[in-house]
Amino acid sequence: MVVSRQPTNDKRQTRIAIVGPVYPYRAGIAYCTTKLAEVLGADVISFKRQYPKRFYPGDDDVDPTLPRAKADFILDILNPLTWFQARRRLRRYDAVIFVWWIWVWAIPYRLMMSKVRRVIVQCHNVGEKEPAWWKRALSNMAMRRGDVLVVHAESEADEARRRTSQRVVKAFLPVHELGGAVPSRQEAKTRLGLSGQNVALFFGHIRPFKGLDIALEAWRHLHSSPTLLVAGERWWKTEIRADQPNVQLHLRFIPDAEIATYFAASDVVLAPYRTEAQSGVALTAFHFGRPVIASAVGGLPEVIDGRNGILVPPEDPEALAQAVDDFFLKRDRAAMERAAAESARRYSWAEYGAIMSRLVTGT
Repeated sequence: MVVSRQPTNDKRQTRIAIVGPVYPYRAGIAYCTTKLAEVLGADVISFKRQYPKRFYPGDDDVDPTLPRAKADFILDILNPLTWFQARRRLRRYDAVIFVWWIWVWAIPYRLMMSKVRRVIVQCHNVGEKEPAWWKRALSNMAMRRGDVLVVHAESEADEARRRTSQRVVKAFLPVHELGGAVPSRQEAKTRLGLSGQNVALFFGHIRPFKGLDIALEAWRHLHSSPTLLVAGERWWKTEIRADQPNVQLHLRFIPDAEIATYFAASDVVLAPYRTEAQSGVALTAFHFGRPVIASAVGGLPEVIDGRNGILVPPEDPEALAQAVDDFFLKRDRAAMERAAAESARRYSWAEYGAIMSRLVTGT
């Protein structure tokens, strides 16, 4: 049974539900859904099984170090009866937020949306990281049922308007407050065997669009000598070639319990992406007060302003190398860290929650 958790001082007592991944599922989208449910006081219908196991490109989609969020874990991608079960439950709500990030859930979502009074589609990705026409068609089918599409970058807003006639609201991706207690920089570096070294961190699932190959090539052109620390699980067992002595590869899923150690040990975080809607890695870096060197793609130029990081052209290892050298040899690193921490305060969950609250009530 779903029990409403709306605050008692809400005069309208708007009944809100969210459909999407929550803890203990991995990664930033599950974090964001868990946090949004807390901020809005919303009920959550989540997944018993997100993907067919053989189609999931990582080892597992659950982080055993995370607590289990308060949710009904009923949806099974391989069991349509659970889609109908969820649809019956969702009819009792005034508004439902559907968390959108992948085409796999297009048909189940579209079915569940059919009886909902007000549909908000929170789009972490409007398009696909590995695009195909049929993925686009499925995604459009789901998004076009939304009363409002919420996106986190102007480039995503433009894409949503090209693909649908729905109302599009451009918000921002809130800061990712991951990892728990934060060790000192020196303690974190000692834990990872990096004591005394300057460290640039490449973090998260390793997929072709994230440009690890660009970072590895850039390391051949450096005049400074930082260590490139690569921490993340290979997606579809992506091949990685790294023969430089100043590159360390931690090719595994980094659970939430270890995230703080990796970011605290870094001096700067790299995001040399080929494409990206908005970067949870960059928002996590800001939470830890770490500047970001990133490609000028997607929504990244909207959050990296020259004070809290450096933008470089995409697909340009030499430009990335120059930015890394500039950071370690010339920049006021302490000032950039302060600016990064200030950015974390600017992209707050309180403000994001207020935006979403207005949308679900239609005010």
